[in-house]
Amino acid sequence: MSTLENRIKHLEDLEAIRHLKHYYYCHCVDRAVDGDSEAINETISRFTDNIVADFTGMPLTEGKEAVGAFYAQGVPGFLSWCQHRVSNEVINIDGDRATASWYIDCPATFKAGNPVGIEGSGYIAGQYKEQYVKENGIWKWARITALLDVQSSFEQNWQSAKQITTNR
Repeated sequence: MSTLENRIKHLEDLEAIRHLKHYYYCHCVDRAVDGDSEAINETISRFTDNIVADFTGMPLTEGKEAVGAFYAQGVPGFLSWCQHRVSNEVINIDGDRATASWYIDCPATFKAGNPVGIEGSGYIAGQYKEQYVKENGIWKWARITALLDVQSSFEQNWQSAKQITTNR
């Protein structure tokens, strides 16, 4: 491949990973929380078989079936509304593997009895640290780590926020 072809391929891979995060994650997860049960299947279709999900305050979840259940039942089980907003991505591509970090700002409505212990209007913020694999020309998640500095009610906002650098 020529240098120009390599540069174009790199740009296409960057855009594919951005689309993966913006559409298959933010858009589909928000739709699933809003009751669109088909939306989360679109997200799950972009998981590798051995995906790992590691969210602050939640058990480590491994495998496509278990992580899929976390997104299909777990997330809608403790949120009744959310609006994921990701920004400031740093994406590094190395062949058919990539990593990225994204800032997350997510206003949300927490259901009573959720594992976070917050009820009503709230806010989630922090960073996603993700690993991807390109399978048959399609970028998929191999690992999603959510380092959530803030999970609070709007009454508290981010007064007690601290930067989370690892979950384990």
